[in-house]
Amino acid sequence: MTKDSYLCAIQNNIKMKKSLLFFACMLFAANVMAQADKPFVGKYVNEDLKIFIVINFHDKNVTVPGQEVFGDVDGYMGSTQCAHVWPIVSSETDGNTAHIEMINNYGSEDFEATMTLNADGTISFKHLDGSTLKFPVNNKWQKIPTKVVFKKKEALQK
Repeated sequence: MTKDSYLCAIQNNIKMKKSLLFFACMLFAANVMAQADKPFVGKYVNEDLKIFIVINFHDKNVTVPGQEVFGDVDGYMGSTQCAHVWPIVSSETDGNTAHIEMINNYGSEDFEATMTLNADGTISFKHLDGSTLKFPVNNKWQKIPTKVVFKKKEALQK
């Protein structure tokens, strides 16, 4: 192999690596943009109240762990202090706002609420009508305020 052909092979190798890096960056950017188009997908938490919400209002394919009897739902709200959950049985999105209906895991209580995506990536939850949102914690009911802000914790893995 001559010196010129060796340099040509190195240059081709560098060009190929640059092309592969460019392609990988484009795939990453496309993935980020696709997730940005779906604002109501993921796990959101409120550390102060020790509650979380897992949602996918686009594909409506969230399974409540340990309560598969519900099948796929739009999402659910839970507490880190108990196993009680409130499944989201319906959701309608309109831009950065979603109107939702939730039931408790016994089906005996329900309520309506809105969720709004804020500019900083948080979600504002607002209870509108129906039963009180509450969780059993240490043999007492922890009543959740009518307005709660959730911060995004992670993307959903399905």
